[in-house]
Amino acid sequence: MSLDGITLAAIKNEFIDKLIGGRVDKIYQPKNELITIKIRQPGQNINLLISADPQNPRIHISEENFDNPLRPPAFCMLLRKHIESGRIKSVTQPNFERILEITVQHKNNEGELEDKTLVVELMGRHSNIILLNEDKHILDSIKRITSQKSRYREILPGKKYVSPPEQGKHNPLTTNEDEFIKLLSDDFGEPIYRVIMNNYRGIGPLLATEIAYRANLNPQDDLSNFEEINKLKLEFFSLFEQIKNSQFEPTLILKDNNTFKNYSAVDLKQFNLSKKKYESISELMNFYFVESITRKKINRLTEKMTKVISDNKEKAHKKYRKVKGQLKGALNADKYQLKGELITANIYQLKKGDKKVKLNNYYDNNKEITISLDPQLSPAENAQKYFKKYEKAKKSVKYLKNESRKAKNEINYLKQLEVNIEQSTTLDELEEIYEELIQEGYIKKQRHNKNKKDNKLPPLKFKSSDGYDILVGRNNRQNDKLTKKIANNQDTWLHVKDIPGSHTIIRNHTGDKIPENTILEASQIAAFYSKGRNSSNVPVDYTSIKDVKKPKGAKPGMVYYENQTTLYVDPDEQIVNGLKIQD
Repeated sequence: MSLDGITLAAIKNEFIDKLIGGRVDKIYQPKNELITIKIRQPGQNINLLISADPQNPRIHISEENFDNPLRPPAFCMLLRKHIESGRIKSVTQPNFERILEITVQHKNNEGELEDKTLVVELMGRHSNIILLNEDKHILDSIKRITSQKSRYREILPGKKYVSPPEQGKHNPLTTNEDEFIKLLSDDFGEPIYRVIMNNYRGIGPLLATEIAYRANLNPQDDLSNFEEINKLKLEFFSLFEQIKNSQFEPTLILKDNNTFKNYSAVDLKQFNLSKKKYESISELMNFYFVESITRKKINRLTEKMTKVISDNKEKAHKKYRKVKGQLKGALNADKYQLKGELITANIYQLKKGDKKVKLNNYYDNNKEITISLDPQLSPAENAQKYFKKYEKAKKSVKYLKNESRKAKNEINYLKQLEVNIEQSTTLDELEEIYEELIQEGYIKKQRHNKNKKDNKLPPLKFKSSDGYDILVGRNNRQNDKLTKKIANNQDTWLHVKDIPGSHTIIRNHTGDKIPENTILEASQIAAFYSKGRNSSNVPVDYTSIKDVKKPKGAKPGMVYYENQTTLYVDPDEQIVNGLKIQD
């Protein structure tokens, strides 16, 4: 949902309480349309986030961390020059629009105090961040708007700042009952929620629907009489009396699957869903946007990787089928040798120009066999042709077996990646898998931000009832590291049998025989972190770590093992979570 005037009123109220008098300490521009400002108040630092992103315009106190470019963009440098070290003097919301104006008192080059105003317009694709001087002339903006883009107003350095058009709507904080009745009565026949939204600024579909709901009216029904207007009037003025008195109730609405439905600065009675209340609007917005942006990244990354894996798995299957067919033909190469020998044994019966010949197969009770011949070749040359086919086919068997094995291993590797993605719960886990796909050549490598921190995740960690550490790889590269570098020869290795799954290690810190109960619990964990998570009677192999080998050139996580024992378990999430040690 988009940020409305009521939410912005709550933000303004919070800023007045927390930012007035604060010193602008540091200013950064980590992204094209994003500004972060560190504000110093006695005993605390406050991080202010301002985004003019057309998809997610927002302004609030934030806990988000960003990687800043080595060279600040021009707009960032301008802000540093004009407002850094200044004091925040006022925060206003003109005419209840989706605009905040933050005035900063700053010393000029002569040491005189000047007011500079940071105008934050949060209007979808028209969102912008504009810096004005004392005379309300534009110093610059994060998005410059020329006359070619807007005939109504240009947003360019030196131009006089002009507010966005008001679209004929009224300010809900200054309206009165007579005006309310007149405005709404002029719109009989229009849907109720639209009548409210179209007449008053700062009210989006969500809050217009809420007012109708509180008045016991269907928001989608057409407004038809004065009785309905009077019901709406009571709820409208009741809501805005709360807003005038700064009585906000930041609320997040959650769907049954715990995903986000909506958020608001006031309680939303229209939803019979789970609600989460917050102390401040910034706390709500920080959680909402961090989580929603993270979820979008997770969905995009999952979708991209799933497509890459699916396409490559299809190619690997196609190659496997082709190679298996070629191998089947190569394994029947003896027929070429037989035909060459029969031609040689009966060479006196043949002559150049023959297209085929019927001969007795003395290896098969003299059964008659028909052999095709090249009429352009002599009988001896035809025999040599079959012998060469035999030699070529025989040599290709080793190559084709190797190619068949490689294709099969790639299919298994890609299936394991699918399980890793499916069972990943965080963006960090998915990004490690994405990096693995780059390193294995499935995704083209891109230039990375040099400032990006290399935060490698540790394996998942569990503690058995007997006190043994159990480690589980989150992805293939981690499986490799866990099995070949972290584990030692006293440890026990577990893996589901014949299906994709994570490597699981029981660390033997005692040097004694590992208790059967610990092996059973580790088997539960190995089964849970596998393709068999939702199955029953899942076979899990366990063996000594020294009996686990990695073939030369094998893809990450691909191993073979011997001297294993097999247990059958029913994966139980409650048992697994009870043993897990939180990160």
